[in-house]
Amino acid sequence: DLVSHLKPPRGVWVMVPAGAPTEQTIKQLAELMQADDTIIDGGNTNFHDDVRRSAELGARKIHHVDAGTSGGVWGLKVGYCLMIGGEEPIFRRYEPIFKTLAPPQGYGYMGPSGAGHYVKMIHNGIEYGMMQAYAEGFAILKRKKEFALDLHQVAEIWRWGSVVRSW
Repeated sequence: DLVSHLKPPRGVWVMVPAGAPTEQTIKQLAELMQADDTIIDGGNTNFHDDVRRSAELGARKIHHVDAGTSGGVWGLKVGYCLMIGGEEPIFRRYEPIFKTLAPPQGYGYMGPSGAGHYVKMIHNGIEYGMMQAYAEGFAILKRKKEFALDLHQVAEIWRWGSVVRSW
């Protein structure tokens, strides 16, 4: 029903869990779409799947854009960081959407199909490494019993303007 109500060339943004749900959704959409339509995958898809899907959809003349999306629950308030892969002219076609969702300078074209989710994968690795560093730092703070540190207070102070600030 959604696809039939969109004016060609249509763009549909898919944001479902990676793996089978994304695979099934894109296959179903591909059956409903026409040449020059676009499927934008905003989930945490494996970039190898993007390359394959782009070729499969390209054989049907349907465009595929991979949009690595970061922002968590704060994205609604401050915008989503978007790392976009796919055909550059198709990126430009949908750039007004990306620009609207992202904070200033918070989106960009990364390169061909798979590049957006590849950059997002590296982003996730850095993010998890940072979380591990926070955990290790707070474990060290907690062990210094003679200071009786209020770790919640430390986290709150660091959250506002510190170099190691985090959401």
